[in-house]
Amino acid sequence: MVHSAQYCSGRVAYTGFVNSPVAASSVNDNKPGFGARILIADDVLNHRHLLRHTLETSGYEVAEAEDGEQAVERATAFAPNLVILDIHMPKMDGCAAARALRAIPGLEHTPIIALTASTSALVIAEIANAGFSKHLVKPVGPAQLRQCVLALLQPSPARERTELHPGVPAFL
Repeated sequence: MVHSAQYCSGRVAYTGFVNSPVAASSVNDNKPGFGARILIADDVLNHRHLLRHTLETSGYEVAEAEDGEQAVERATAFAPNLVILDIHMPKMDGCAAARALRAIPGLEHTPIIALTASTSALVIAEIANAGFSKHLVKPVGPAQLRQCVLALLQPSPARERTELHPGVPAFL
């Protein structure tokens, strides 16, 4: 039997599989992300746990950060293949963290996903200007997250064009 859980933080909710042998085994049969490293940063512990669970059961190695400042520090040692940043975090928000990550040698072209509950034009413009590769609106389901991560980690002509023109986001 598959068990699902919903984690809520204010008006934001994530839905996903938790401690489910059936769910984990069905995902583990085909681990597209085996070997790829993903750094996640979110100030809400339950959100990080759900993101970690979804990614690890898909075969990714995951490191966590509680805020943007910690994400930038951990990125240097962890050398992620992809980064997922919540936008509204203490100490350093996701947009500032994305800019800082883009300035680290070796991480300039690393895909970065923005996670936010906001759909305001101002926030979306700020996300685009910060150099994010993709913007996902919370709540994000496990299937949507897996699909987005897999698409960003696979080589594509669109991303290759973006790498030739730094600063141009590769929104899919």
